[in-house]
Amino acid sequence: MDPLARFLLGAGLGGVAAGVTYGITTAPPWWWAVGLIVAVFVWFGELIVDVLFD
Repeated sequence: MDPLARFLLGAGLGGVAAGVTYGITTAPPWWWAVGLIVAVFVWFGELIVDVLFD
């Protein structure tokens, strides 16, 4: 997958996850953390899978 496409997908999914978390709790540390964690997992997911299963 193209790195820019993966970045945009991660940013989008991170935003959605942060939005859902914000709907549940408005405490800023939680929705920021959830959004960033989801985005990082999408951005580096292929690398993580390659390292773990290679």
